Amino acid sequence: MAVNLAGDNDELAKIYDETSEWQFRNGSYLIEKLGLTPGAAVLDLGCGTGRLGRHVAGLIGPAGSFTGLDPLEQRIRIANEKNEHRNAAFRIGTAEELGSVADNSIDVVYLSSVFHWVVDKEAALREIVRVLKPGGRVGITTGPKELNGITGVKAITESVLKREPYRRLVRVEESSQNRHSLTTTELIQLLVQAGLSVEEIQLRAIKRSYATAKEFLKRSESSAFGNYLGNVPEALHDQVKADIEAECEKYRGKGGIEFYNHMTFAVARKKRKLALVS
Repeated sequence: MAVNLAGDNDELAKIYDETSEWQFRNGSYLIEKLGLTPGAAVLDLGCGTGRLGRHVAGLIGPAGSFTGLDPLEQRIRIANEKNEHRNAAFRIGTAEELGSVADNSIDVVYLSSVFHWVVDKEAALREIVRVLKPGGRVGITTGPKELNGITGVKAITESVLKREPYRRLVRVEESSQNRHSLTTTELIQLLVQAGLSVEEIQLRAIKRSYATAKEFLKRSESSAFGNYLGNVPEALHDQVKADIEAECEKYRGKGGIEFYNHMTFAVARKKRKLALVS
């Protein structure tokens, strides 16, 4: 199932902007690893509503330049409405096509909680390598495919979809999330094949908590910009949401509905001199 970029709407974008605290925390941790300095040129691919981007624009200061790209019009609109940094620009764009960005012009590129949505990852990495300065860095956070089914949003959702009546009608392996996510090994291979030097790969368990099961559903839908449950027939949506809410209650603890998601943090660098291929 392809990633549907037409499924987003104003409500989903607004909910995401209001509830994306854990994505911001993960992104901030990645930014620390990338070692940003004042005056740096930074490119944020999949910038969403711009919360992390505004943080980065402040770190690089007025001498730096920040560009945030996202294919979702509603999220770019919010990013621009909230942007108060003169050194920052948010516009519609995709990771696979960076034609407006000059060769060897960017110090740092990052994709925070977005690489699993990029369909043509090889094309995106070719573009990233092209625009990075020699020695420039790329940072990625993404869910490791080999662990996503153990716990977290995917595990909760698929435990329901593997039951009747969904089992006969829904192929969980065909969801956008499953088709385009990567194992940690596959991520490393892609980075190396693109000509990047992998400097760090870290796996972290990230605690997620929700006050109610309905909040879980709202956040899941907004984070997936209309792709969550996209492989489920529309006629079953009300029923499957009720069943997912019931499944969520199994994870209720003292602080609400609680579980851990796993995230991979990757940092790689563009080689200063590409090796010649004989």
